[in-house]
Amino acid sequence: MKFFLIILFTIGLAINECEVDNKDRVKLSGMSKQKEDELLELHNEHRNLVAIGKVRNYYGEFSTATNMNCIKWDDHLAKNAQDCADKCPSNFKLDCSFPRHYGYLTYKGEVDNGGSDWSATRIFKKLISQEDFARQIELATVQFFGCGRTQISRRNGKSQEIFVCVYNKQSNLNGEVYKYGIPGQDCLYGRKIEFQGLCKQSITDIESLKFRHQRHQDAYKYHHKDEKHHVHHNHHRKDDGFHTRAD
Repeated sequence: MKFFLIILFTIGLAINECEVDNKDRVKLSGMSKQKEDELLELHNEHRNLVAIGKVRNYYGEFSTATNMNCIKWDDHLAKNAQDCADKCPSNFKLDCSFPRHYGYLTYKGEVDNGGSDWSATRIFKKLISQEDFARQIELATVQFFGCGRTQISRRNGKSQEIFVCVYNKQSNLNGEVYKYGIPGQDCLYGRKIEFQGLCKQSITDIESLKFRHQRHQDAYKYHHKDEKHHVHHNHHRKDDGFHTRAD
């Protein structure tokens, strides 16, 4: 019976934290593209500095990484994070159902009512100051992440702030965070130009992606032009398949 009452009390607290009305509380959910870009830059800047040994790592040491990926923002992971933050959870592990192989970081606290002017740098510094969270941020094999934020304004001029980031891979508290050695030595596709300590995720860059897109467009146009020609003259049996050489 006591256990049942504790569960009800916990659920009640979670609901109360998210209760809003037009007079006393306002709920702000999500973040701008600018904030997303700031968080992406903060992550990659820190990962790069760790990889080249310019800042202390999660363990408080200066070391270098041979295999640190340059990570990218992912809208799907960001939605997972935002859905979690919108619940104003009292227990993130119980209230937010992330896939088991996903890693996640959470922060909850009071902040002055700032609306959309909240500081991504302030929150990132709070996250990186905790060893377990730093391990997740510095995990070399992470490729994608996304974050969400919810703010509940209060009568006293303070806001309740809930911040969540979700990563496509989870750090192992007892496992390897990254390989120690010459920065970028184990980068399969080479290092990023703007971050010399970080690895490219693939051999393609923006220009080659543009070229590939244009190539497929040209192939598509040629195919349909040729198809119309054959149908009009009835030279060959029509083939509905669109075939191009695999990349």
